[in-house]
Amino acid sequence: MTQPVPEWAADLLAALELEPLEVRIETLHQIAKSIQDDPDTDHLLTGFIAGYAAGLAQGSGMASFDRAHTGSVRFMRKYVAGE
Repeated sequence: MTQPVPEWAADLLAALELEPLEVRIETLHQIAKSIQDDPDTDHLLTGFIAGYAAGLAQGSGMASFDRAHTGSVRFMRKYVAGE
């Protein structure tokens, strides 16, 4: 079952100029468990949104893979790891 993202995640999507979306939180948790990681839901959503933005940037030709990936990793470090 998909569900709307929390308000902070919707704000993040808007800041990245991405359309609103719904996600399957339980699927994100299953993915995290499969890589032996147990982040909280906020970190899962942040990672998903960063990867989603990078994929759209590359897929639309707005950025090369390296540039999109670097931007995604930088975003994750800043907002998840607090660097």
